[in-house]
Amino acid sequence: MIVSHKSRRPKRFFLCKSLRTLCSLCALCLIPLAHAQTKPATTPKKPTLAVLPFVPLTGDTVLADRMRFAVSQKLSSDLNAVAANGTYDRLDNVQVDQLISALQISFAKAPPDDDELQKLLATLDTQFTIAGTVKGRTLTLTLYTSAELSKTITTTIPPDNTSPKLTVEKALTDLTGTAFAHIRDTEVDHSDPTAEARFAAHPNLVPDPGFELAAKEGKKTAINWEVLLGPAHDPPLLLTANDAANLSQDRAVIIPIRSAGVPPLTAPPAGGGKAPANDYCLMMRMSKSVAEANGLACESTWIPVEQGKKYRFTALYHSTGPTARLFLKGFAEKPDQFSDPKNPDTMRREFYRAQILPRKKNAGWDLIEMDFTPSTLKPTDPKIQWLRVDLYIYLAPGDVFFDDITVKKLDA
Repeated sequence: MIVSHKSRRPKRFFLCKSLRTLCSLCALCLIPLAHAQTKPATTPKKPTLAVLPFVPLTGDTVLADRMRFAVSQKLSSDLNAVAANGTYDRLDNVQVDQLISALQISFAKAPPDDDELQKLLATLDTQFTIAGTVKGRTLTLTLYTSAELSKTITTTIPPDNTSPKLTVEKALTDLTGTAFAHIRDTEVDHSDPTAEARFAAHPNLVPDPGFELAAKEGKKTAINWEVLLGPAHDPPLLLTANDAANLSQDRAVIIPIRSAGVPPLTAPPAGGGKAPANDYCLMMRMSKSVAEANGLACESTWIPVEQGKKYRFTALYHSTGPTARLFLKGFAEKPDQFSDPKNPDTMRREFYRAQILPRKKNAGWDLIEMDFTPSTLKPTDPKIQWLRVDLYIYLAPGDVFFDDITVKKLDA
């Protein structure tokens, strides 16, 4: 939001202020040129792009900012974006906002008028510019090629508890022609018999996938998993059925699977797979205050993976209320000045994240599946070597149960 404040300054400051604005504007106008000059001559030039602030026509600035961020990220950093001219060389949103401020143009309540917009487009001097408005849950995107209006599309923004990923991808495909390889109705592809055979034959890479080791480990804890709530990072404890029934809120523990409130699976779950033969499962109990704040998470230990190879993740879950949103996080080795060579955890940095679509309250055990390929965005980034499974719940209070966590390689 651009807010203009008038101050009572002596007239002698007016000239200085104008000069500062002019200098800022000149510097910002030179940013694309300077950036282009630093590229090697052998590197093909990418089409330049700017994403303007989205106008909150009904006052929801948070939603407007969120949708602008989603559009910006999809058109510059998504590894699965496949455009005829390659991915875009996008002008950073901060730089765009600084230029808009220097021109004293407001996007706070309404789009700028035609004269202001043409002045802005000429100053940006990008090949493509995207403008947007948000009215209720309706998102309207407009594409400009140089200074000419090319196309306008309108789409409905999904509810806040649903990822806008597929909606944004489809809208951008309609608007710009950019294709996204992962636009599909499901998150897993069962059409390749060879991949299915490999999934059946290959070993599960997740340590303690059925949460059984807590019953055998001396301290009765699941040492390959870690509960994350605020600054606390502790392995979940093993509890009896009676203790589980009286468990306090905002905890994650290992319990007998028959204490989950629904019968254990004795047949393959809907969607495929096989019935687990586990006696235990992970239980996460969450209060309303935590559900509406940062949520509760339980994360696996390090799982070795190979960059660029295809894998399949599966898990069984049952929720009495909270929404489950699972993440697959890829890490590479990149030490810095704070790293301790004796502590491998301090030497690793997250370079990849696959987000599984949210799962809501259900009546029994359901299967979650996703195919993914851990990869870095830049050729200069270190290769992904490890994966961590993040079981995250939020939004509503209640219990969520997880079992049979699986990561298997689908490539040869």
